Amino acid sequence: MGILLIESSSKKIEFGYAINSKVILNEVLNENENADTLTFFIKEAFRKNDVKFNDIEFVSLSNGPGSFTGLRVGSAIAKGIRFAIGSKLIEVSTLDIIANKLKSQRKTVSLIFSNPRAHEFYFCEYIFESGKLKRLSDYKIELLENILENITYRDSLFFMNESPDVIYSQEFKDKLVDVSEFSNILSQFELTKDMILSNEFKDYRISKPFYMKEFVPKI
Repeated sequence: MGILLIESSSKKIEFGYAINSKVILNEVLNENENADTLTFFIKEAFRKNDVKFNDIEFVSLSNGPGSFTGLRVGSAIAKGIRFAIGSKLIEVSTLDIIANKLKSQRKTVSLIFSNPRAHEFYFCEYIFESGKLKRLSDYKIELLENILENITYRDSLFFMNESPDVIYSQEFKDKLVDVSEFSNILSQFELTKDMILSNEFKDYRISKPFYMKEFVPKI
């Protein structure tokens, strides 16, 4: 079972390849490389490690929210491979990937910039139960001040994949955990395996980055 993992939602662009239960490739692009070069580096990594594109049974895409350009490039690559060789497409929420990185026993709120100048974020709340990530809220978009004022999130930690460049309140900084140094691919792989077992596959013909769709309420 070959799984190609693509994460291009933020400044830290990563890809990986797993066979069965083991990640054998976990590559991070240099800071000066953008998502447009991702196809080249995947091809080079496959060549050096004797991995065949036809062996890709599943393509796992970190599908946002996040960088407009990065998500569109990642989506195009994933759908192109799916179309060319018939792999099954899996879309993993980037908010889920962030929350799954450190497996905190406290309630966790994943944050991704929507509008940094307005202090507006995409976010969602999680907790770990029985070794699995559990989503506690809908995926939402809100101003940071409104998130902090909500008593629901008062005792939660806030996880972000990118260090904020703007100045926030001390209250927020005390709860903020920068998880950018931890691998997105390993977190994504864990979530992907569960989605494969649950047959949570997407139709590549209608697949779009998450920011382009309405958030789906939690059921």
